[in-house]
Amino acid sequence: MDAVKTAGSGHTGTAMALAPLAHVLFTRELAYDAAAPGWPDRDRFVLSPGHASMLLYAVLHLVGYGVSLDDIRSFRRLGSITPGHPETGTTPGVEVTTGPLGQGFSNAVGMALAERHLRARLGAELVDHRTYAVVSDGDLMEGISHEAASLAGHQQLGRLTAVYDDNHITIDGSTDLALSDDVVARFGGYGWHVDDLGEAAEDTAALAAAFDRARLVDDRPSLVVVRTHIAYPMPNAVDTAAAHGAITDDAEIAAAKEAMGMDPTAVFAVSADVLDAYRAAGSRGAAARVEWEQRLADSGHDPAWLEALWSARAVEPA
Repeated sequence: MDAVKTAGSGHTGTAMALAPLAHVLFTRELAYDAAAPGWPDRDRFVLSPGHASMLLYAVLHLVGYGVSLDDIRSFRRLGSITPGHPETGTTPGVEVTTGPLGQGFSNAVGMALAERHLRARLGAELVDHRTYAVVSDGDLMEGISHEAASLAGHQQLGRLTAVYDDNHITIDGSTDLALSDDVVARFGGYGWHVDDLGEAAEDTAALAAAFDRARLVDDRPSLVVVRTHIAYPMPNAVDTAAAHGAITDDAEIAAAKEAMGMDPTAVFAVSADVLDAYRAAGSRGAAARVEWEQRLADSGHDPAWLEALWSARAVEPA
């Protein structure tokens, strides 16, 4: 809220509505080490609705990816590492540049395919990660998402989990203006495992349980459907098209902070206990990374070839 308010532009509502989901992903579900963003066997997370970038920047700051509060204050400023849409190579922890709707979801399908290919070449001891994506109504309206979803189902990418942010809102109004698909039936037809949670956007236990169920389905990609409420818990902006853009009203922001038990006058404030808890979550994958590095060293593979392989430049095995 404070970053978008300071920038005077951005997309507040989706970032707010998806905060509980981001909490579950980055504190429980994802395997990563924030101190080593380039660890090749980390889980991948793709925010396909890149306009909600403040969600990603906020959680990257909290878990210790090297995004500072000053970076957050510089949101959408020229030269900052927190541009309006996430950019690969600009911000540690950003896996892929997103913004054009449908692209990020399709990139996630490609990442899951790459994981399978590398696992077949190098074995599960070296390649054992999963791919997660958040997709929006707008993503699923785009033609490229239909093609990618069909391919993922056909390839039975069981290590891919997408979360559908079903908020019923576009920048022009209700999704009814342009969308009447039965998304659950559509993805079922593509061969996906579909888990419709309904009104569970704030229920972190239900979200965690859905990810557990997805892990048990190894022969199909999974789509977790969550009915979210854009800009929740803002009293007036919630479930409105205006919430798709920048919410800069001081009273509305203060009311939302108060509803969440925060000091409504505090700006860019994170309590020490909250930050400590997130930083602990950000380092919980460090031991697994060190063990992986030892397995890599013991594998006998040429490091230069492996480096080229991770970056898709290798041709001949070594």
